[in-house]
Amino acid sequence: MTGPSGGTALSVPAVDAAAIAELMAKQKLYENLALYCRGQDRKDLELVKSTFWPEATDDHGMFVGPAHEFCQWAYENQKTTRHRSHHYITNVLIELDGDLAQRESAVVYVMVRPDGGPTDVMGGRYRDLCERRDGEWKVLRRVVIFDHVAQFASQGQLGDVFGGIPATARVGDVHPKDPIYDGAW
Repeated sequence: MTGPSGGTALSVPAVDAAAIAELMAKQKLYENLALYCRGQDRKDLELVKSTFWPEATDDHGMFVGPAHEFCQWAYENQKTTRHRSHHYITNVLIELDGDLAQRESAVVYVMVRPDGGPTDVMGGRYRDLCERRDGEWKVLRRVVIFDHVAQFASQGQLGDVFGGIPATARVGDVHPKDPIYDGAW
């Protein structure tokens, strides 16, 4: 097959609508997970709750029950301890079955204390059953699987590392003060 300039044109396969629909569903499921992490790390209770269906359940080990109650419980705990948290999602495997999806997501959770105390690190997985309703994917059931935990002594405050963070640098904060919410992309 010859291209417009006389060279060989690449053959483009026919669009596979089912494959595209599967990719779109998996992307929406990944975005649901990313929004959960953003909400937890920025202490945005409504965002966290929005990733679960109202009747969803959550088994975090230390909390087992309705997911929206877990969201509130975690939010209150974070307000009390005032720690910074970061949820890093690594491997995500999603298996679709119509309007249901099984999602296994590896997560590294880091908790930094405001008083300079030790930093906690947990590695584990979210085992989620998600459901699509009216085109929207949310978690119906979550079970957290703990694979390892570690604690590290504080190595300094944010301004002490890398030769000091300049006063003009944007530093993470909670909702709505975090730079992610300022609207200036």
